[in-house]
Amino acid sequence: MPDALRFCIALLLLLLGGGLLAPSLQAQDIPVPDEPLAGLEPGTDEPVDRIAAVVGDSIILHSQILQRLAQLQSQGVQLPASPEELREVERQILEAELIPQQLVLQAAAEDTLFVVEEEEVAFYFQDSWMQQLEEFGGEAGLEEALAETGMSLAGYRAELRDNIERQLTLDRYLEYRRDQARPVVVDQAEVEAFFERERAQLQNRPATIRFRQAFVEPRPTEEAMAEAVAEAERIMERVQSGEDFANLARQFSDDPGSRQEGGDLGWVRRGASDLDLEFEDAAFSLREGQVAGPVETQFGAHIIKVERIRSGERRVRHILVAAPGDREAARERALRFRDQVADGSASIRDFPTQTSEAIGDELELPMDQIQESLPSSYANALREAQPGDVLGPLELTLDDERSVFAIVEVMERRDAGEFTLEDAEDWIRQQIRNQRFQERLLRQLEDRTHIEIRL
Repeated sequence: MPDALRFCIALLLLLLGGGLLAPSLQAQDIPVPDEPLAGLEPGTDEPVDRIAAVVGDSIILHSQILQRLAQLQSQGVQLPASPEELREVERQILEAELIPQQLVLQAAAEDTLFVVEEEEVAFYFQDSWMQQLEEFGGEAGLEEALAETGMSLAGYRAELRDNIERQLTLDRYLEYRRDQARPVVVDQAEVEAFFERERAQLQNRPATIRFRQAFVEPRPTEEAMAEAVAEAERIMERVQSGEDFANLARQFSDDPGSRQEGGDLGWVRRGASDLDLEFEDAAFSLREGQVAGPVETQFGAHIIKVERIRSGERRVRHILVAAPGDREAARERALRFRDQVADGSASIRDFPTQTSEAIGDELELPMDQIQESLPSSYANALREAQPGDVLGPLELTLDDERSVFAIVEVMERRDAGEFTLEDAEDWIRQQIRNQRFQERLLRQLEDRTHIEIRL
């Protein structure tokens, strides 16, 4: 993909809210080229295959390049008709994409401190698989589409899962190494030069609204918490008597997100998860295999088990005995704080300090996307809001059926127009940092790895 096109897409995604939605892998395209991209073995229907490159102890086949070309073609990319120009594109794919990928995958496999968890692969695979079924109208429709490529449903599932594991490994290893690398300094002149080079490719940005938000969650009453603690103590006795923690979680936990998984929360890192501070403090005070509880949080009483420990992370299970929150008291707290923000006696930025509640990110969303990006009551309130307005409390229902009350301060509305340097500056700076880091890492990997191109 040309840098300019990648820049446009990423900038639009940035303006669509950035951190509002959790990132997920996209469903894999099924390559169905309009014309054959490789020569055929005489007298057969099989394409000629050969080794395109040797990278360390691995090989890259010519068929892998052809598959990538087919994917690009199925996505609407116009490939050159000239055999010489097509060979040049193949070599670019090999040198700029497949060889660097193989270098990083080998480095990840050799690093004993790095691992991609099977649970994460399974999560993204299930997400992609369901997207595919929805797009093709179920397994029968997908199987029919695959028949045109000669691939079976089982073969496609296996390839989809392998692709996801490979992509997760690439992404996570680069993040892992970036966290350990020395900072990359990018000066303003480089940012401006990048923007000027790419700005001609940019379409107009949409009309947007920028706002801050804060959330008030119902807190348990003292009576409700006392009941939850008493029940958690009874479950804790069964844990201490030797009963299986995961089975007890499936029987008794009120956390719908982890109950069926035996209370498994996966790997958590201090300060990098959405766990309550009380829960986090308890989890990181335990040694491997230890259990603690009851631990009180705004959700109720928890029993916490640390199963494994590695370099700053804990693999955690828990059992939650929920304590119902006082919804009306939460609404009253939200009303009082909204009035304080509206009359200028308090700032929404001070919200967590004053109330121990949660404050969300400052967001900027396109006006034509807020209806599909936000709950309807939230979107309807924002549609007519003007800069300086303080909205709320807006009651929102979370996935686990808990209610929260949102207070929203509108900062700015912008009409549609051309992208400016200010719109893109942070993203451009991060792209330059990432590019330099990756170039430096690849040079290190190339220097220690035997690479032989045979294309």
